[in-house]
Amino acid sequence: MKALHIFLITILFFSCKNTDTLFEKTDPQKTGITFINQIQESEKENILTYEYFYNGGGVAAGDFNNDGLTDLYFSGNQVENKLYLNKGNWQFEDISLKSGTAGRNGGWKTGVSLVDINADGWLDIYLCYSGLKEENLRKNQLFINNHDLTFTEKAAEYGLDDPGYSTQAAFLDYDLDGDLDCFLINHNLKNYERKEANIMRSERDKFAGDKLFQNNQGKFTDISENAGIKGNPLGFGLGLMVSDINADGYPDIYVTNDYVEDDYLYINQKNGTFKDELRNYIQHTSYSSMGIDIADLNNDQLPDIFTLDMLPHDNARQKTLLWPDNWNVYQSQLQNGFWHQNMRNMLQINQGNGSFAEIGQLAGVSNTDWSWGTLLADYDLDGFKDIFVSNGLGKDFTNADFIKYYDQVASNGKNLSLPDYLKQMPSSETKNYIFQNNKNLGFENRQKEWGFDEAAISSGCTYADLDNDGDLDIITNNLNETARIFRNNAADQKTAHNFLKIQLRGNPGNTFGIGAKVFVKNKEAQQYQENNPTHGFQSSVIQPLIFGLGTFSGENEVTVIWPNGKSQRVPANSGQKTLILEEKNASTTTTAPLKKEGLFEEINYLSYQHKILPVNDFDHQIMLPCHYSYHGPKMAVGDINGDGNEDVFICGSSARKASFLIKSADKFIVKTADFLEAKENQDAVLADFNEDKFPDLYLANGNYRNAQVNENTDELWFNDGKGNFSKGNLPPDALNNSCVKVLDIDNDGDLDLFVGGSIQANKYPFCEESRLLKNDGKGNFSPVSLGKIGLVNDAVVTDFDKDGFPDLLVVGEWIPPLLLKNNKGTLSSENQPESLKNLSGWYNAIEKADLDGDGDEDFVLGNLGINTQIKASATEPASLIYNDFDQNGTIDFFMNYYIQGKSYPAASRDEIAEQIPALKKIFSDYQSYASATIEQFFDSQQLSQAQKREITQLNSVILENAKGDFVVHQLPVQAQYAPVYALALDDFNADGKKDILLMGNNSRFRLRIGKVDANFGIILLNKGNFMFDYLPQNQSGLDIRGDVRSVRKIGNGLLIGVNDNTMKYYRLRKNK
Repeated sequence: MKALHIFLITILFFSCKNTDTLFEKTDPQKTGITFINQIQESEKENILTYEYFYNGGGVAAGDFNNDGLTDLYFSGNQVENKLYLNKGNWQFEDISLKSGTAGRNGGWKTGVSLVDINADGWLDIYLCYSGLKEENLRKNQLFINNHDLTFTEKAAEYGLDDPGYSTQAAFLDYDLDGDLDCFLINHNLKNYERKEANIMRSERDKFAGDKLFQNNQGKFTDISENAGIKGNPLGFGLGLMVSDINADGYPDIYVTNDYVEDDYLYINQKNGTFKDELRNYIQHTSYSSMGIDIADLNNDQLPDIFTLDMLPHDNARQKTLLWPDNWNVYQSQLQNGFWHQNMRNMLQINQGNGSFAEIGQLAGVSNTDWSWGTLLADYDLDGFKDIFVSNGLGKDFTNADFIKYYDQVASNGKNLSLPDYLKQMPSSETKNYIFQNNKNLGFENRQKEWGFDEAAISSGCTYADLDNDGDLDIITNNLNETARIFRNNAADQKTAHNFLKIQLRGNPGNTFGIGAKVFVKNKEAQQYQENNPTHGFQSSVIQPLIFGLGTFSGENEVTVIWPNGKSQRVPANSGQKTLILEEKNASTTTTAPLKKEGLFEEINYLSYQHKILPVNDFDHQIMLPCHYSYHGPKMAVGDINGDGNEDVFICGSSARKASFLIKSADKFIVKTADFLEAKENQDAVLADFNEDKFPDLYLANGNYRNAQVNENTDELWFNDGKGNFSKGNLPPDALNNSCVKVLDIDNDGDLDLFVGGSIQANKYPFCEESRLLKNDGKGNFSPVSLGKIGLVNDAVVTDFDKDGFPDLLVVGEWIPPLLLKNNKGTLSSENQPESLKNLSGWYNAIEKADLDGDGDEDFVLGNLGINTQIKASATEPASLIYNDFDQNGTIDFFMNYYIQGKSYPAASRDEIAEQIPALKKIFSDYQSYASATIEQFFDSQQLSQAQKREITQLNSVILENAKGDFVVHQLPVQAQYAPVYALALDDFNADGKKDILLMGNNSRFRLRIGKVDANFGIILLNKGNFMFDYLPQNQSGLDIRGDVRSVRKIGNGLLIGVNDNTMKYYRLRKNK
């Protein structure tokens, strides 16, 4: 009986505690946390009259009675706030009435922040207000802790009873004077036109503008204007984080703004002022930026930034969501002074050199639907921070069918009541997201495995170790539903990881050590956290910092740098669990680390500016994946004037003639090629075509948007040896060419040419023919058609089969690498190596070098990368279906790619209906299109007659020459940050092995793909055996921004062609 009794108790225990998932949702009836943020719509208060009606409330976690247990405080929009006292063993007591923290009757409560504002060692509560309320109902409140679980409201006494439309506050010691100041974000309620933006930027709005309050001996003073804080009515502040972004020892501030207004990145100027330097650090942001968190996600001791938007993961939600995807509106936005924005989450990885690489799509965290709060923390205690996202919306006013209904009612002159409108507006109840860090800049969705597989509408969120077991539990403030508490079982699992909990005790004035930095280092890893309380949407937490240690059980070295610059370093064994560090024991004064010299340094003596005439290719073909008119500049290198120096030819455009860079001593002198007309030069080569020993010039011309023969015909120019050129004869081609390569195809001693065919003008994805131009030895060329082999972008000449005749390896869009074997003067694409057949990609560049030292040439292929919405594999390929489906004389094409295991069209309902109006009848509303596939567009006969291309892989890769075949080698993840358009293979670190430089980016994809610009010049160091290590940007010295289209190594430097931008020159440092 005793054994049976023990067995029954065991069964009961495990039935109550589900450890199959990392987290388990607790029962409100058992915990006592029954708070519900109940929202009631009315004619006066609803989402149509107040767009932030469903933003929800916040939650704060902190120990209010100093008993060692973390308590919880929830804010309610229309209901009273609730304060729950942690009694231990997952039992909480509602002390809201006794504590006096319920909030103001009739007020709309929003964000909540914790702070020891009077430096007495007890946590106080700062509560924000907003909504369609009178000014006296919007004054923020400050609840001072009376040390007996009661609080007294004293916001006016402290000068913090601001009546703005407030979202959240953060407390920080911005001037490092030892006390805590306050930064407050507000938002606008007024509508405005984009054209008014320039005027409004200089205005100050006391209710909508953000504010900085300086603490002067317990009295807070608004110093916003003098401190450089924007206070205009453009701001719609939703998210706020404090972090030392540039590692100079001073706290900086990031503010996320909803709608079209830019985010703000306030860099502390160390003199009492801030400067918004967003554009210096960030290349693009979320469009409707919402929640934000900042933490070191890749353990490089640099803070990374994660901002939220509302792009759904599933196809159905994407197809029913109204996107800001009009290119002309986007350009108008830029012209009116706004920054680049796309509607998706943005993961900004700190490069350590003042720039951030945005890789949210590569990392797998860009699409989490209507997202509010994010929490970056190590939930499984493996030593790497994971990501939690709360999301959902009570009423979705961006639903395309609702907007259509709303517009139709208005146009018909009907006068419906607001409740009637609201009935047509759908709710957006979704699952919260949680992602596990894969330790290689990627994240795996663990909603199901970690216990977040139930739908909800969650906004405010924070984390805390509620049971003091060493792992972080998650708390969410839900809409019209009981708040959820998710218990973390990481510390209780059989394979539990070790952890270290660090409690900070600061000096008087900042008793909780806000702003301190903590580093934990051991033989296996190093980690970094900042002690800043504002985390999660409208939420905050003050508790000991927790560092997961994985399976490591040895000694750790813990370093804390306090806000005053002093530091201390102590050992801590992994079994120690808790470490208390006090600022009074710090003695060493730290200074900002000196900036290390990179491998390269930028030399600013080039004044050449590439130019492209503004054009919208989407006006020609609405479904284009990107602009194709924004090409170049490509370059050719040769000694054109016979002085023994390498000169450079830079391809021109219709906006600027081509130019030469004439080498003179250690500089280049820009000389316009006046003998040329301003045309769209796609590529060029300098080589001796008439055997006079002087490099001549061949220009491959082309133009996506213009099919004029005189503009597209290639050009041949003979050099007299002194840099003077006379025109040679070429047969007119009128083709849109992409690239040109020099080779002696028939081994007759003269130089022939391969010319790659690009897109037929205005007829994507139809391609031009590629050609071989045979030289008679005097510079007279005869064309030999190679057929329409694809949308060729680049090629290399190589004797692949070692028969003494040069072959070609050609790459392009929607085709696999193509080996053109030379059969003694003729090229053939027959009998392609098997290894190439499954490598169909979106290739933009190829380069060759002996990477493994075996005496033959290997190849690096620059592909689209994996940092876009487009995904492709052999089992789930991206596809392109095209034909003149509606028989109107123009090509119709539809790109498709897989989402959650099924292939869907990339385009929206509006786009396909504009392409083929008949499709609008098939899909009469957006909901009917939400699940549509290409098979529903056309009948089987139409599809069978259409042409189809596929992409099966998007990674930039190495092809090893394996004596008759190719072996594919993957490159580090950084090589996949962005499309690669330019390559240089050289021994950059002088270790005897060829390294790889990849450059590219594309800022002119259609808006649904967005700006992809995370490549600042990626150097991969060759470690042998086709293993390459990424050289971080702060070590390489490269920081090239924009769309790079060419790179040439000239001497000990790199000449870099940036599209529609200034050419760059970087030189190897002499001591390197």
